[in-house]
Parts: sequence; structure tokens; C-alpha cells
Amino acid sequence: MWTVEEGIARLREGGAKITSQRIAILRLLKGRTDHPSADQIYGELRQDFPTISYATIYSTAQLLADSGLLQILSIDDKRVHFDPNPQPHGHFRCQACGALTDFPIADNVLHSIRDGAPEGAHSVQIFLYGLCDTCRQENEKESLSPLLTEMECVEV
Repeated sequence: MWTVEEGIARLREGGAKITSQRIAILRLLKGRTDHPSADQIYGELRQDFPTISYATIYSTAQLLADSGLLQILSIDDKRVHFDPNPQPHGHFRCQACGALTDFPIADNVLHSIRDGAPEGAHSVQIFLYGLCDTCRQENEKESLSPLLTEMECVEV
């Protein structure tokens, strides 16, 4: 993981002006694993920075992505999410509750993907979709509920 100081240095290298809002975005993102969206970041910073704009959030995120400190995820068709973990890994999105979680990708799988990709490819993003454990268990309970009711009513 990167530090706020490293983030500031990377923003400077990219020619960005270092503002209190950009530093706040760095502090907010550092070490997070919940993949916040621009809406979440805006909501969390708006009270302390009432003039913060979505443009500042997106431009800061793009500069961090360009410098290798952040992944911009388009796993959701309604919004992008930001992942401050730049190391290769996959993302799973629950189609019921929307939870977004990381999962590891074995090195040999990454090498195989890179070996089969065109030479100009510079990044890999792997997205899986389905039901998280909690939603899957809820779904199984709901599926069994009518069955249990029918079984209870059967006279033997």
C-alpha cells in the first residue's frame, strides 16, 4: 500500500496542483478496501470541503491511476469505483446487494493472460458477478421456505 506522502509526490510528478481537497481524497482512499465511488467520496468529504467537486474527485483519481496508485473500476454499469490497491487482483460484485470484494489471482493465471494479450496491453482487470455468501444463503432460505411450509402441511 502507498502512503499519503507518496500520493502527494505522484500527483506533483503528474503536474497536479496539491490542494487540501486532493490531500483529503488521498487520506480518504489510503488503505481502503471497500472500493468507494465518487458519490461516496463526495458524501464523505462534502461537510469538511463544501466546495469539493466531482471534477476534482475524478481528476485526482485519474492522476493516481496514471501514476499506478489506484485502479478505476467500471464493474458497475451505473458508476465507477476506486480501488487504492494497485496490485493485480480480481473483483467480485454481488448482483443482489452490490457488495464489491477483492479476490486473489494466481501469478500463473496473470502470466497466461499477459502472454495471450496483444503487446500493447498495459493492464488487466478481472470482474466476476454472482451472489455473495450472505445473499446466496438468504436466497437458499427463501427457496426452502415454501418447501418447508408444504412439508409441514403434509399429513402422513
